[in-house]
Amino acid sequence: MTDRNDATMQFMRASFDGFAAGRRTYHVSWLGHDAIKYPTDLMMYQELICRRRPALIVETGSFKGGSGLFLASICDLIGAGEVISIDLHNDERRADLPVHPRLTFLAGSSTAPEIVRAVYDRAAALGPDAEVMVILDSDHRLLHVLAELEAYAGLVRPGGYLIVEDGHVNGRPNWPDYGPGPSEAIAFFLPRHPEFEVDPACERFMMTLNPGGYLRRRDDPA
Repeated sequence: MTDRNDATMQFMRASFDGFAAGRRTYHVSWLGHDAIKYPTDLMMYQELICRRRPALIVETGSFKGGSGLFLASICDLIGAGEVISIDLHNDERRADLPVHPRLTFLAGSSTAPEIVRAVYDRAAALGPDAEVMVILDSDHRLLHVLAELEAYAGLVRPGGYLIVEDGHVNGRPNWPDYGPGPSEAIAFFLPRHPEFEVDPACERFMMTLNPGGYLRRRDDPA
């Protein structure tokens, strides 16, 4: 994780306090559709998409569709890739979700066997060499995040990214009484999957909701 100075930590706490108080300090919109992200993380996603040119981006946790639309828009700009966004509530929100030819919303649990199978089937249809990028942003409790990591890690090719969002909770530095969450899931996952490593370069903007969460699959050994 990138070292953060006191001013950065104070900003992260203040922005969280504003979010918790309903002041929408985490809310951004993309083409009129809301997302809950730091702009610095969205900028990093743009860099990774342009660098890696994934054929498929898998997002768990759609909210109102703004982040999925952002990812699809970047794919459009580079002329490659598509997005699958998964959420338990996508059916009830369908009328309000954005429409984009590169964006598909699935309704259901991100760890449900039928959802995982649908994602793997789509990746397989894109070809054996298709690059897949995964962004986990649904239920942030430890066991669910760990189940997502185990479910989707197999999609990521060497050099690709598996991103775990919201590691800032449980006192890193926010919401100290949240309980075990994304950061703890990563701590369980990495020793069992040494093919992945934290990429601190993805945290160089310092302000991120995903500290320690940018996981890069190591390149195959020469």
